[in-house]
Amino acid sequence: MNKLLTFLKVSFQLALIYGVAAFLITVGIGPDGLFPEAFAAFAGLKLALYIFFMTHLTITAMSLCFHRAHTHKGVKFHPAIDLVMQVWLWATTSMSKLDWVSIHAYHHATSDSVDDPHSPVQKGLARVFFLGVADYSHAKDHPDVLKIRKRLPATAFEKFIAENLFVGPILLGASLVVAFGPIWGLVLMTSTFLISPVFAVGGVNALAHYFGYRNHKTTDNSRNLGFLFILNWMICGELDHNNHHAHPSSCSFRHKPWEFDIGFAYIKILSWMGLAEIKHVYKPKAKLPTVVQTPEAEPSLA
Repeated sequence: MNKLLTFLKVSFQLALIYGVAAFLITVGIGPDGLFPEAFAAFAGLKLALYIFFMTHLTITAMSLCFHRAHTHKGVKFHPAIDLVMQVWLWATTSMSKLDWVSIHAYHHATSDSVDDPHSPVQKGLARVFFLGVADYSHAKDHPDVLKIRKRLPATAFEKFIAENLFVGPILLGASLVVAFGPIWGLVLMTSTFLISPVFAVGGVNALAHYFGYRNHKTTDNSRNLGFLFILNWMICGELDHNNHHAHPSSCSFRHKPWEFDIGFAYIKILSWMGLAEIKHVYKPKAKLPTVVQTPEAEPSLA
């Protein structure tokens, strides 16, 4: 009940702030912002393209930075590249490295068990797909998640992000409203902030633990859905999820000749440019650890 009241209070405050800001921008700049012609024609097509490419950019940053680099240490990026991805994720998802990595490590340690924060096997597909983001938020305060979080190294800026999660989205939202006006600004803000709940939590954690084929025997119900090529491209190869759960330390999710991981292609390009160092890549005959429980710390929840 207290969390619900807090949520309603914050929602009201944000709505009030948005209303005042929208009024001031409309009076000072105009109802269509600095770029009034941006959505004057082909608005639906432009919105669809915006969602398509913003989804790819956002989930790619999440996959490469939070997932493959900081959680499983399959790759290490140049500090400047890593910073850009973390700032982007802060603005578009209000997520921090500390929260994301600790929750994901706990997910691997408890995958599809009763303790898994977002298992469709335990909670049902619809629940995880539509409400998985609530389970993600709730998992932040779990004692085992907090234990993992305390062991994660963090820079001063990463700590600042973790302590000021809504500053990034507020700055992004304000920029969109100034650029495109209160109406289109709100549409673009809403579309942006739904990317992670729909495509990361819903697309990966729900669908890829429920449908698909398996290349590897694992203790969970992880599946591969990479044959949904357009969707898998949009979310950076994350749908070949059984491959990942079988060999989580690999920064490549492609384990069969017919599979494709655009994320690993980006890592290879950055490696050639000297901006990424590849640490682990799955090879059929290589013996990699089958479970990485707690990143950047000993593999234990104790």
